[in-house]
Amino acid sequence: MPSAREQRATLQLLTAAAVEDAQSFLAGTVGSPEQRRLQMLDTVPSLIGYYADGSSALAADFYEESREAAAVRSVFQVVPVVADRTVKIRRGIAWAAEPLFGDVDADPAERLAEVVQLESARPYRDTILSNRRQDPAAVGWARATAGGCKFCLMLADRGAVYREQTANFAAHSHCHCTAYPVFKGGEHGPEANAVQYLASRRSRSPAQRAYIRAYLNENYPDVHG
Repeated sequence: MPSAREQRATLQLLTAAAVEDAQSFLAGTVGSPEQRRLQMLDTVPSLIGYYADGSSALAADFYEESREAAAVRSVFQVVPVVADRTVKIRRGIAWAAEPLFGDVDADPAERLAEVVQLESARPYRDTILSNRRQDPAAVGWARATAGGCKFCLMLADRGAVYREQTANFAAHSHCHCTAYPVFKGGEHGPEANAVQYLASRRSRSPAQRAYIRAYLNENYPDVHG
């Protein structure tokens, strides 16, 4: 079976293909800014949906293979997970289209890439985390990263296992990290520490963000981000 790092690379290829298709579509839109935005809103969500299905299926297959590799004897039905994010995706596309109107100094293609990459990668992570919560044989999940930034490197450090059911997968723009399941009886790292759990929260106070930034700068001084 492929390793977690190999899966991360495969997911990156999938999201890159999604971004390429979306940007090609944007380049082919015509008319006024309003018309081009409407064309994006009519087409890009379904494009993201296509790649989201592939992303979740990739994760489901990997979850099953990981279970087999860990010699888990119990039976469990792995379910691909694609959350309904229609409203947020449409908001993201509208945000990406803002530079078309000339009021924002930004590249609409770059903005669109940010939205598409994040939304096409999300179902992979959601599938791993959702099935881990339902699977009695799983003790948690861990993070596979290329170590591109301080934040991701810290979250994956020591092979940390996120055991808490509520642990969120923190991701930034153009984040290529993935999650992989950890099972009882298998070799794995220690449980995530307090800082790793804190950084994984969906929302943090200004004081907490400042604490995390100071922690990153102190412990990962040679890594950018």
